Amino acid sequence: MIETQVPIHVAVHAGDILGEVPLWCARSQRLWWVDVRRPALQSYEPHSGMHSAQRLHPALVTGSMALREKGGFLLAAPGGLFIFDPASGEPEQLIADPLQGAPGMRLNDGKCDRRGRFWVGSMHDTKRDPLGTLYRLDPDGRCTAKLDGFVLPNAISFSPDDRCMYFADTHNQMIWVFDYDIDAGEISNRRIFKDWTHQEGRPDGATVDADGFVWNCMVATGQLVRLAPDGRVDRIIQLPVTNPTCPAFGGDDLGTLFITSHSQRFTPAQQAAEPLAGALLALNIGVHGLPEPRYGG
Repeated sequence: MIETQVPIHVAVHAGDILGEVPLWCARSQRLWWVDVRRPALQSYEPHSGMHSAQRLHPALVTGSMALREKGGFLLAAPGGLFIFDPASGEPEQLIADPLQGAPGMRLNDGKCDRRGRFWVGSMHDTKRDPLGTLYRLDPDGRCTAKLDGFVLPNAISFSPDDRCMYFADTHNQMIWVFDYDIDAGEISNRRIFKDWTHQEGRPDGATVDADGFVWNCMVATGQLVRLAPDGRVDRIIQLPVTNPTCPAFGGDDLGTLFITSHSQRFTPAQQAAEPLAGALLALNIGVHGLPEPRYGG
């Protein structure tokens, strides 16, 4: 059954072109996210309602990011993985450059495991060809290619017991699950978690709640789907935007689910018909999330 009566609050009328990768920072009590296309780093403070947006250099088209244990962020941009301090507004250090200037390629979705490693996928920004690679960035700066042959990487997330990693190819409408060795940082036993090829929606960003269920945003259908650890559809919530992109739990008790969205390629008529496209949404859905891991480098 599709739920349509879940209370949904518009946290920020951000007007994002491509809002993505929200992260809750317990230290600053803020939700952070990016507009990939502007590009901009944004934050929202629920207690005060304050929203800030910091324009990034055009070279820092950020497909994903991570909170950093030592402060600031790790940004995944076409030119590599950078340490970034919002106070200065400039990248402080290049940690790794896995793409080595490959034409048209950029880094997209990424997420840290609970040992401080950052997993991130690459893609071609315009071609829908299987040119993507999944990389693992270790806290010491070593960057290793672990998987290739996909089009549009998304939904990287980890089970609460660190034994599973989830990963999706949005273009091919498929979510996989891997066995995850948290000590070694290795994936194995790739298998289908959820096959969405039978319907219109495409799996985008994901997060995992404290009960081990996967929350996945479905672009094109405006649905938020909760998947059980066995891949069964547990809940479907209809959102007031066609293209939700990524969820993240936040707030004092990690009981609010924030969702970014996009208005990419919208005509003026589409934007007028869907005024919340590009907004940051907030839902209270009766479950809680897990603390966001930080990059250890």
